[in-house]
Amino acid sequence: MLIAAFILVMSLAATVQFAVFIWRAGLLRVAAEPVSEPMLAAETSANPLNTNDFASATAVQGLFPDLDTNAVPKFRAVRLYFSFLKLAKQIGNIAVSPGAPGFGGWTTREMALCTRYATVVLSQRLERNRMLCDEARSF
Repeated sequence: MLIAAFILVMSLAATVQFAVFIWRAGLLRVAAEPVSEPMLAAETSANPLNTNDFASATAVQGLFPDLDTNAVPKFRAVRLYFSFLKLAKQIGNIAVSPGAPGFGGWTTREMALCTRYATVVLSQRLERNRMLCDEARSF
């Protein structure tokens, strides 16, 4: 009975780890796409990869309404991941030392990835909205 419970716990842990890796791979895939030129021109900040600009990048989401009815990525999971990273960075700063390389560098890179993801998704939304507006004007 104990071996069966151990196998169950290990398989559940492996399934959760696999799901997290798949989700993060999707995040990386979207973040690797280029940002459109209009988004670069109307940049929300001077540096789109600044980790402190995630809040402003997601706040702009309300300014770009979703005109397309297709499934558009939401920021809820990324926002939760970003909050987890901020908490991990604060704990790392307390446990090790502020600004220490290693753990702090990892959280900073992951926070920049979240900001890049939000910028790319908003850029794609802006591009879709522009195409829908152009299509509506053609009638």
